[in-house]
Amino acid sequence: MASNLGRKTHLKKYLAYEGKWQFFPVANVNGKPKPELVLIAGKPRRGTSGTFYLQWRENGVRRTRPVGTSPREALDAWQLQSGILSGDIEPPEEEPGVVSASRTIHAAVETYLAEVKATKGDATYRAYSGDLAWFQKVCKKHYVDQLGRSDAMALFAAGRGEDLNQKTINKRVIVMLQAMRHAGANIQLRKGDWPRTIDKRVEIYERDELKRFFEACTPEEKVVFQVFLCSGFRSRELSCLTWEDVNWQAGTLSVRPRPEFGFTPKSYEERSVPIPNALLESLKKHKKKQPDSVLIFPTPKHPKRPNYGGDKPDAHLLELGKEIAYRAKLNCKHCKTRQGKCSDGPYCQKFYLHKWRHTFATQMLQSGIDIKTLQTLLGHKNIATTEKYLKSLRLDDLRQKVESSTLAAYV
Repeated sequence: MASNLGRKTHLKKYLAYEGKWQFFPVANVNGKPKPELVLIAGKPRRGTSGTFYLQWRENGVRRTRPVGTSPREALDAWQLQSGILSGDIEPPEEEPGVVSASRTIHAAVETYLAEVKATKGDATYRAYSGDLAWFQKVCKKHYVDQLGRSDAMALFAAGRGEDLNQKTINKRVIVMLQAMRHAGANIQLRKGDWPRTIDKRVEIYERDELKRFFEACTPEEKVVFQVFLCSGFRSRELSCLTWEDVNWQAGTLSVRPRPEFGFTPKSYEERSVPIPNALLESLKKHKKKQPDSVLIFPTPKHPKRPNYGGDKPDAHLLELGKEIAYRAKLNCKHCKTRQGKCSDGPYCQKFYLHKWRHTFATQMLQSGIDIKTLQTLLGHKNIATTEKYLKSLRLDDLRQKVESSTLAAYV
């Protein structure tokens, strides 16, 4: 009987193969599917990731239903559906509003992320993966067609419950809407549903902080953060810099794709940024200390792990910056993190890598660079993103006018 049932209910797996998402049959052993084995090009494969689907014919119509990602879930679902079709098992009552062939949220997320990975940069893929993982953790529903406005509102509430920044919450809701609408969800928000956000003043490193920070650096550390300060590069842009990206004659550093390190520039835009001659000289000295490295700032080699570091981008620059700030006694001594108290170690939240980029942009505007040129230097796709730095410049100008006004004479 099992063999007869196996021909009625088929188990397949939806997975990515050679860059395309496709259905592949699950191998059958003695008339029963073995979900651990998927037939790809006629050969059984183990360890594939994807979503299992049941397929059967009912009243002359082919039905398809997702049944999870684990072999145990898939086999249980196959046995249940086979029993229903044979008449041995009474079919369960469906929940109101749930269509048996509806797509699961999990399967929809997997499909959407596969397309993001194929068309967007690694940073976008990682960000969207995190946003959608949070959505699945918060959402209590299972099928895409169950989703509605109330689920988006629940995400807004959950984000506030976790004390997340409102811009972060809004971005996560946007990603959820993109993914679920892509899968066919009908989620319509009303006017006024989106909570307003507050535009904070851009934070920068002040002159005294920079002086004390660089005084606490070793020569090698100093070069790293001087490049951050004088280029405005993002973290991955700097860590994936190679010596080929230095134009010694033009005095520029370039941001270009580095597929060998899995790096693609944000918005897919290459750019070159001029740097001071003094920094070029520091880079020449830095190069002599590591003649065999392709990267300018590779991961330092480990004294006890011979295969660690040397030929990979340094992924610990944030920790290094916090360590130097702690060494320079620049910690605010008030904030707390999961790692520990700011007063007890290198955990201060005031020191983060993107703040170097803010400092670069603000200093460039104060030096007279126009906003369009700054947009090019920063690699911004939209000039509105660059214009946020103008607010700090206007506040500085206003302060100078206040100090020189007749009002100051009365204080």
